[in-house]
Amino acid sequence: MPDSGIMLELCDFLKISVNELLSGEMIMAESYDKRAEENLLAMRREMEEKNRQMLRMEYWVALPAIPGGIVLVFVAAFAPMPAWLRALLIVFALVMIFTVAFMAVGIEQKAGYYACQSCGHRYVPTYWQTNLAPHAGRTRYMKCPACGKRTWQKKVLTKED
Repeated sequence: MPDSGIMLELCDFLKISVNELLSGEMIMAESYDKRAEENLLAMRREMEEKNRQMLRMEYWVALPAIPGGIVLVFVAAFAPMPAWLRALLIVFALVMIFTVAFMAVGIEQKAGYYACQSCGHRYVPTYWQTNLAPHAGRTRYMKCPACGKRTWQKKVLTKED
């Protein structure tokens, strides 16, 4: 699949429609609408699967690193060692925890959408809106840009229902 930034140029160069490029074949006029709909559904499924993979990757990044950092802090706090080594281990562990946490929030922010419980609007908040919002799992308490209400907004994979 070519990059979306060059699709229109490529189609113009090849003298085909985007729909024909996506389907990989010339499409007759009578079946054009049906193929366009099939291609849109396939693209939606592909985007949903990519979002699902990104959210799984978030767990694979955060689950080992954050508990590992916490264990390092406890080891540094209670094991007998020189003060400089203790400080170095604690700083390293905290940097690791915060770096991984910020990366995980970035992955979550980019994958999928948040759905407002009040109006149903689905949107992608900014990184800092996502990062600073109180949360429980993948549900965050944020202000909806459409209705302006603060609600607990769940993570969803697609823009439409």
